[in-house]
Amino acid sequence: MVKRLFSAVMLAAALLFMAAPAAPAEASDYYMGTYSDGTHAYLITQSVSISSRSPYTFRCTVKNAGNYLYYSFYPSNGSPYYRNSEGYHGYVFGGASPVAANIYRFVVNNY
Repeated sequence: MVKRLFSAVMLAAALLFMAAPAAPAEASDYYMGTYSDGTHAYLITQSVSISSRSPYTFRCTVKNAGNYLYYSFYPSNGSPYYRNSEGYHGYVFGGASPVAANIYRFVVNNY
């Protein structure tokens, strides 16, 4: 008898939790990699501003060690390039900035 009562209560609780509305989704920061100085880079998803999807042209903000870096991505001769607020720039997939390549991939795959 106790076993059946316990099972009924657990079933009711499970149904109650499954029927509850989902929590609202919030934008968050996504880890994009580590810079050469050892600081971690986090893309602030609320900052992504896409100007064009064909070819991809967008701006975004990256947080690292309490600082903010501003990135812009743009096409040149059909290839994606980036420039950031520290003055670094180049071909996204050239290997000089794995963080820039990860940002580009993340935005293309998720926006």
